Amino acid sequence: MPLINFAELRRLVTELDSLDRASTPGSDVLSARRREDLHYTLGVWVGIRDPHQARARALDLLAADALGRRERSSAETVRPSAP
Repeated sequence: MPLINFAELRRLVTELDSLDRASTPGSDVLSARRREDLHYTLGVWVGIRDPHQARARALDLLAADALGRRERSSAETVRPSAP
């Protein structure tokens, strides 16, 4: 299983989403290039070439990480009561 820096993966997805929301038909070249770079980077990280599938996989990984953290957190806070 690959080691994933979830904070960095979240940052990449957030930046990509921000650029996608701001994208218009006349968007500047730098924004378009940065979007391409982010799509490529996400694809490399998750091992999927298609940009839409790579983003979906990244979101799945982030959701699984968040769920795992919640489960660990609740397991740590539940302690057996004293008799």
